[in-house]
Amino acid sequence: MIPTDVRPDVLFPPLGPDYERASTLLSLGLESGWRHRLVERAAPRAIERYLDVATGTGLVARELRRSGCRVVGLDLVAGMVGAADRSDGIAFVLGRAERLPFPDATFDGLTVTYLLRYVDDPVATLRELARVVRPGGRIAMLEFDRPRALPLRLGWWTYTRFGLPLVGSLVSAQWRDVGAFLGRSIDRFCDRYRMEDVWRSAGITDVRSETLSLGAAAVTWGRVRAATGGADVPTVADPVRPAFYALAPGAWRDYLTLLHLPYLLWHLSYVVLGAAVATALRPDRLLSTLLAFFLALGIGAHALDELNGRPLRTRIPDAVLRALAVAGIGGAVALGVVGLGVLGPGLLLFMAAGVALAIGYPLELAGGRLHSDAWFAIAWGALPVLTGAYASGGSLTPAALVAALYALALSYAQRTLSTWERTLSTWVRTLRRRTAAVSGEMRMTNGDRVMLDRDRLIATPEGALRWLVAVSILVASVAVALRLSA
Repeated sequence: MIPTDVRPDVLFPPLGPDYERASTLLSLGLESGWRHRLVERAAPRAIERYLDVATGTGLVARELRRSGCRVVGLDLVAGMVGAADRSDGIAFVLGRAERLPFPDATFDGLTVTYLLRYVDDPVATLRELARVVRPGGRIAMLEFDRPRALPLRLGWWTYTRFGLPLVGSLVSAQWRDVGAFLGRSIDRFCDRYRMEDVWRSAGITDVRSETLSLGAAAVTWGRVRAATGGADVPTVADPVRPAFYALAPGAWRDYLTLLHLPYLLWHLSYVVLGAAVATALRPDRLLSTLLAFFLALGIGAHALDELNGRPLRTRIPDAVLRALAVAGIGGAVALGVVGLGVLGPGLLLFMAAGVALAIGYPLELAGGRLHSDAWFAIAWGALPVLTGAYASGGSLTPAALVAALYALALSYAQRTLSTWERTLSTWVRTLRRRTAAVSGEMRMTNGDRVMLDRDRLIATPEGALRWLVAVSILVASVAVALRLSA
């Protein structure tokens, strides 16, 4: 059995060749989404230079490189670095995180993964990491965590004590031992340290943290303090709402914000459109289908999304969000069970797809693959149309398939408006949630100058999205009106 205080230079050398495959298996495919969130919080830009500490085989370094920034990956273990893919122009360096081989303020930002459990003094190590980042630069870290709620903690404990060794054994005997070691190592660290306190003790400012996958991992990020005088680098609190439909936080307003109301109405309009082009338009079935989607998507999926990182910054307690998720998705399933008696077993396919997406999409399961443009368009565009048509008419007509293609295309348009080039983040979300300030100007061919600010950059894509919401609702309303008047 591997002791919990094992040194990384002892633990990792034999693991390099199988590391990427094993990490995917042990995390049940979740780690890809975790790395994406880490890089999102690190917020690299194309003109910057980033250091990835404990880079291993370069998984995070490659994710950083996709933003266009220059990347240096550092690791203690030659066997891990030797297994890294060097096709992306990443420079790899051997070295210890406790004594980095770089001058002060060498990098614009830094990422680090799964490091602090292996060092003797986490605070001193973080100070050393901050030393090589310029004042005001960002540091972001991914680390394993454990759920706070008792039922989730029990599930986590069971998986880390029994599931991890079993899954690890599918790779090798060494990975079986690593699987048995991880749970005890995480427990030991979490019992001794609170991550945000460690960061603040190291002098890092503006420290924030979010849990991932119901508490299995956490991303922590902050900014480096100014080097002179110990004064903090001024930071600008984000004065804008996290979404154009978000209300001021607190009380009942948080629950309205949680519904993502414009987008919810948009996706419900697809259900209405499906019913309008079905073989028969049955208002009672349409209302039941709308209620099921409202429960599963509007309440269940959105509660899980807010629980996974608080993107809308609501103050709804975690326990309430979990209860809403269970009640919303459970209520939709109950309605589906009733519908089986009317529509038969064919409805099961739509129920299974809906439940899988309502859970998998907000929790970033399947390694975050459900967040691709194609899956987004299928899940929130085509599926509601097809479900609405089947639930109302009991079959799928050519008109329903055409309507599904329309919804698919419109959903792709939604993603096109919100996708930020070369990242998996979104342009508007980046401006609203991660940008302290925007400055610049456009120089026109006639000599005029147009000043750029956050509101100007947000206005066009958000305005287009608002109009697309209106268009989708109007199209569905016209289709129903024509059907009823026929």
